[in-house]
Amino acid sequence: MGDRPPAIARRTLRRDDAFPLRAEALGFRFHSPDAREYWTRDACYALTPEAIAALEDAARELHAMIDAAVETVVRRGDYVAFGFTDRLAALVEASHRAGEPSLYGRFDFRLSPDGGIKLFEFNAETPAALLEAAVVQLAWFEETPPGPATRPGSDQWNRIDDALVARWPELRLPHLVHFAAEHEREDEVAQVAYLMATAQAAGHEAAFLPVEDISWQQEAGFVTPQGTPLRACFKLYPWDWLDAEEGGRLLPLGRTRWIEPARRMIAANKAILVTLWEMFPRHPLLLPASLDRAAIDGPAIGKPALGLEGHGMRVEGVAGDVSTEIAEGLPPSPTIWQAWAPLPGHATPQGDAFPVMGVWMVGDEPRGLGIREGDGLVTTLEDRFVPHVVL
Repeated sequence: MGDRPPAIARRTLRRDDAFPLRAEALGFRFHSPDAREYWTRDACYALTPEAIAALEDAARELHAMIDAAVETVVRRGDYVAFGFTDRLAALVEASHRAGEPSLYGRFDFRLSPDGGIKLFEFNAETPAALLEAAVVQLAWFEETPPGPATRPGSDQWNRIDDALVARWPELRLPHLVHFAAEHEREDEVAQVAYLMATAQAAGHEAAFLPVEDISWQQEAGFVTPQGTPLRACFKLYPWDWLDAEEGGRLLPLGRTRWIEPARRMIAANKAILVTLWEMFPRHPLLLPASLDRAAIDGPAIGKPALGLEGHGMRVEGVAGDVSTEIAEGLPPSPTIWQAWAPLPGHATPQGDAFPVMGVWMVGDEPRGLGIREGDGLVTTLEDRFVPHVVL
């Protein structure tokens, strides 16, 4: 690379324990769950403008490739690798035919110091860490005095908030939009509250309800506990979980516009990685992927097709035990094998940290970056959020 700075570097900063407390006013009250520091208080990641441009270009290109792959999957009508029930497959196809628009999604990328980018997966249905990316790290950037020990860099890639507000009218929803999440998940309730605020800024009326309080009336379909019909509902809750529950049989009978729509299950599913590799073999942004472990030369990571939040991952062909626990009660699904491309490590006083680049899409456009890092090579809910700057 000569004298060029690395595409990404971890910068140690003067520790700031006050900012997370101030950020509670933004809804960020889960910065220290179980006394664990989820918000990183003493570091940021510094990226070059060229790295940001490359991430933006990669997200646009891959988004178009995934759209093409989804078309191929629907045309085939074969969802065995995706682990869909017949009911889910029918919901997916109906949503796809209707062309139901999407609000958002998050790419997870590997970014190496030399600027190389690889796709790990696309979180197209229930992506997490939106509040942190769109609001909290922007507040940190704006409130923290600039300086090499406090906040380096002159910018941040973060146009997520404005893009979300502008996106809501394009979804063509009724005036009242309900928002549902598991009420015991503080981080998910905070994310939904933030999305409610963006919808309200766009002119919608917004109302929250715990996802477990959604019920059914024969004439009205899905309703609130007060009997108000759910004409439109954002849910931070996976479609396959709904399908596996007792009320899953009612999903095809409802008249609710759900965000994200059922068609997004294809793009969110790990099996789309296999279709992408079949359609675009040896593409520089992709890693080899297959249903057959033997088709992947060298080390590979096995991912449940319907997995999320880092659960159920296992790596074969590397020294040591690299795996994550399998969450209880989740619907089983096929294993998708992807070539193992370990995250580059960045030195910290406690040892190496491994950051994954979360590029946020709003509609069809990449709008910002959120970075999570962990002490292990597989990113999970136990990892940390680290703000970023652009040099």
